[in-house]
Amino acid sequence: MQFCTECGKRFSGEDRFCTGCGTMRKEVKEVKPVEETQQVTPATPVSEQVPPEYTPAPPYAPAQMPPPAPMPPPAPKKERKKLSKKKLTIILSSCAAVLVLAIAAVVFFTIQSNRNTAYDEAVSLMDRGRYSDAKEMFIDLGSFSDAEELAIECQNLMDYDAASRLMDRGNYAEAKLAFVALGSFRDSSEQALECQRIMDYNAAMQLMEDGSFSEAKAAFLALGDYSDSSELAEECQSEMDYYAAMVLMESRDYEAAGEIYESLGSFKDSASLAAECANWIVYLEAQSLQNAGDHAAALPLLETLALIDFENSDALAFESSCTLTYEEAERAYNNELFYTAYNLFMEIHFFTDASSRAEQCIQDYPSSGQVYRNDNYSGTGVSLRIRTPRDDTRPTFLKIYTEDGVHVSSVFIRGGDSPTVRIPSGTYMIKQAVGVNWFGQEEMFGDDNAYYQVLLFNDNQTTMRLTSGSWNLTLRGATNGNVGTRNESRSDF
Repeated sequence: MQFCTECGKRFSGEDRFCTGCGTMRKEVKEVKPVEETQQVTPATPVSEQVPPEYTPAPPYAPAQMPPPAPMPPPAPKKERKKLSKKKLTIILSSCAAVLVLAIAAVVFFTIQSNRNTAYDEAVSLMDRGRYSDAKEMFIDLGSFSDAEELAIECQNLMDYDAASRLMDRGNYAEAKLAFVALGSFRDSSEQALECQRIMDYNAAMQLMEDGSFSEAKAAFLALGDYSDSSELAEECQSEMDYYAAMVLMESRDYEAAGEIYESLGSFKDSASLAAECANWIVYLEAQSLQNAGDHAAALPLLETLALIDFENSDALAFESSCTLTYEEAERAYNNELFYTAYNLFMEIHFFTDASSRAEQCIQDYPSSGQVYRNDNYSGTGVSLRIRTPRDDTRPTFLKIYTEDGVHVSSVFIRGGDSPTVRIPSGTYMIKQAVGVNWFGQEEMFGDDNAYYQVLLFNDNQTTMRLTSGSWNLTLRGATNGNVGTRNESRSDF
């Protein structure tokens, strides 16, 4: 059995601390209990001692008691000796000392009990987070058990909570100082470092918001893998690249700007800006081709840009298209394809002087008579007079072919005229065209202002045998006309 050396209370079970005073078990020493069979007999005063020759008989139950034996004669009384004053003083002093010790023991055990109760209450307050009240009680307990250490612990807990509240409210600078002051208490060092990191992170974020991306990037890199610092450092670099691309784009260096935008991928609107740079490159190339007069190469580039309504590509494409049409019309005019040129100029009549050039494509009527003669058919054995209605002012154009389709002669007849032509004897096919606007022998009256016919003779033949002599050819329903007509296309004329 073990007893506390402070208060004497017995330990029970495996208790580490004394439930009386709180003293740790290691401070308790083993005390052997007194055997129950051994009893301490107090000293008997001399005057009360029984003579050695007298031995009391053991007790017996009433039913078993033997008959009483005759009592021995009483021993002669001895005269008591009176205690001396000195001995009496010693006895009284000893009694007083014992009484004082007893009172002291009672007081000690009472104080210890009160301290134990106060200690337990302080620990309970501490467990419930009432650190201030617990601290005061531990301070009042003085050096009792570990009260002094627990009082310090309570103060540290209060300081830790205060620092945590500062941190929760965003007062990271003050919180850091408070955690630093706590030293190695709990995770104060880590919390102080966390406060500093948060302040550094917030400072980097502010730099980023202010557009100081270079400084912000350096600050985020210094934070290492804290939070999303690595990603934000990359974002800062992207912002710097994006700005550099914008400067290049403003200086019209679209190729360099486009490369940067493409490298940025999906950052902001980099993809669309990369496409815009590509369009600008095409646009400038088209402009350069236009300025060099190569409208044929510029037009497809501009038409592609016009589909997305890029800048004024549609207007430039229209300009190139009209220019190409104008140039084609000029080439046709120079090749005496006046009707082709007329149509092309009329197609772009609103472009520069195209309208007046179209009018220039309409040629003056030639004089009535033969306007073409095949040198291989120079004979004049046949005199052919061609009559047209006098009331039809439209001009007529005839082509005379051999039966094999060889073009022998062409005759232009102004309205109402009756010219005569000479050709060699032979079998011929004659075609006529009537119109208003004359575009030359190649394209005659064109498609819109003329119709084309094949001359049919009275016997419904498309050919006519002309032998030497004079012949009359009366056209288009004239009185006593001797030919009929059949529609023909200009391409087959």
